[in-house]
Amino acid sequence: MPSIASSNPVSTTEACLAVEDFLCSVATSLWDAFWSSDDEEFPFFVTDVQKLSSRHNLPHCLALVKRHDKREDDVLWEHISEIVLLEGSLQGPTYESFPTSFQVSQAVFCALHLLVSRKLSHVRLSTSANQNVFTVFVLLVHFHGGSVIRIEGDISSLEADTVEVYKSAAVWVQKQASLMVSAVNKVWTTFGTVNWRDVGALQMLLATFYCIEQFRAPKKSILDLYSKQIFFSSQKVEQRRQEINGNNKNFAVALVSEIYEDSEDILEVDHRNTLTFPTFLKIEPGSLLWIEDTDRKKMLEVYDVCVSAEHHVCIGVDVDDEAKRPVNIFVGAHPAQLETSWEEMGAWYHVQRLTRILTTMKQRGLQTRHIPRLVHSGVLLHPGMCEKRESQAHCDHPWCQVPVLVTSPVGESLQQIFLRDKVLPPIELLRCCHDCLSAVQSAHSMGIQHANITPDNIIRVAEANGENYYVLVEWGHAVLEENDRPKVNLIFSSTDALQSGRLCPASDIESLLYVLFYLSRGKLPQCVSVESALQWRYRAWSRRAIQQVLGEVSIVLKAFADYVDSLCGTPYSVDYDIWVLRINRALVQEGILRH
Repeated sequence: MPSIASSNPVSTTEACLAVEDFLCSVATSLWDAFWSSDDEEFPFFVTDVQKLSSRHNLPHCLALVKRHDKREDDVLWEHISEIVLLEGSLQGPTYESFPTSFQVSQAVFCALHLLVSRKLSHVRLSTSANQNVFTVFVLLVHFHGGSVIRIEGDISSLEADTVEVYKSAAVWVQKQASLMVSAVNKVWTTFGTVNWRDVGALQMLLATFYCIEQFRAPKKSILDLYSKQIFFSSQKVEQRRQEINGNNKNFAVALVSEIYEDSEDILEVDHRNTLTFPTFLKIEPGSLLWIEDTDRKKMLEVYDVCVSAEHHVCIGVDVDDEAKRPVNIFVGAHPAQLETSWEEMGAWYHVQRLTRILTTMKQRGLQTRHIPRLVHSGVLLHPGMCEKRESQAHCDHPWCQVPVLVTSPVGESLQQIFLRDKVLPPIELLRCCHDCLSAVQSAHSMGIQHANITPDNIIRVAEANGENYYVLVEWGHAVLEENDRPKVNLIFSSTDALQSGRLCPASDIESLLYVLFYLSRGKLPQCVSVESALQWRYRAWSRRAIQQVLGEVSIVLKAFADYVDSLCGTPYSVDYDIWVLRINRALVQEGILRH
């Protein structure tokens, strides 16, 4: 990408070529990763659609076009999958503001053409259950940055007025459509190369993925590629660690260069000293951990290390606790390891996010035994003197400034119980539904949605009197603010989370029903894509398969499933009180709970 002024006509031409190359590289790479097969060619091409833009006095336009029978230079609106507008300037020298209203209006103008053309040409979408609802992405690009504009809506509800066409279209955008505009973020560096780690490049990459996904369901999911990335990254980092421990100085210098190869800063390496790297954090049964929690220091003794579906969790006790009550210990990662390992970065982020959610619950006065209780939060203290410098936040010791979170109670996950016992009694399923509903109700009253209810994230806790109760854990992916996005699980996520990445008020109880259906020996599909997951949900609800399976467990659960079916995808709130009361009565009749 050229870095000279946009007033020069040569730079505009070079910028168009750079954007065209960028869009082509993104689309072909995504196709090879998620859709490609040996006997199928790339079904899209990138072209200049200046003929369409000049007709409406728009800025320079490029488009990702689906191949058709006509000539490539004869492009119609319905052939376009994604459109790029090359703007002369975008607001914000620091790339933290939003495009102007005029630029957004130009993007919406193009998006409306795409929406209407797709509707009139009867384009079939692969990922939408409602073929009247279309989603269009428009990229606004400048020489160094860009923004993504997303518009979605049911174009069949557009009431076109032949006299005031644009006014009726504006009314539809205001009242019927969903319009989202991202901030202007940096895409290209000052040297003209794409920085793939920047948010601007990543959001354009994701927008292009969704554009292709609308016309062809992917053969691989993002989660599959992410798991493979974690596996290969961990192997690569482990191999590097072994070579570094072998005092291979040249390899260590090369490792530093590779870690910072995307940085624009020039690093100075002191070759006079031997490069040292922190060893990986290893916590084993019997380890003693010192935690600095605000102005207090606590010692914890670890007696077990459990591997959950997502993270490693240590089980230990507070040495000062006379009752020796077990606690969960979530340990993050050393800040120096975040750039070299996805797994370490995920552990660090999980502890930070979970601490924030539980702290918010505690500050808002949320008290229920069905949600984990925050016991301590702080950082690890390592033995010996801390050798960090004034300009550094940590030293090279692997335990320095590692975030730690301590919660209670400790229990066994439903997934482990189900795999061991093969079946759960109806009474336990009723109790699980009652306790999880109570947890979700308490969180929703504080404006928090769990967004990741699975059998792994529900634990059973045994009390001293021999009775059990259930706790909804793993709140690290909870939706706390409007910008938060739920974690996608093809089996247990709600329909809204899969379709639009958003949650409706009934999303958590919909996920809870899928968990109860699974624990009731319901037949789950082998979902390999979002499309297949949505199709299974549509068939299961239309054939009342979930109600039939839960009806064999309890009439109350069957009625609850009917109630959830009527709420899915609607903005109506859930009446938790009535269903907690009804399930409580069913348990009382069995002598499980007291009045």
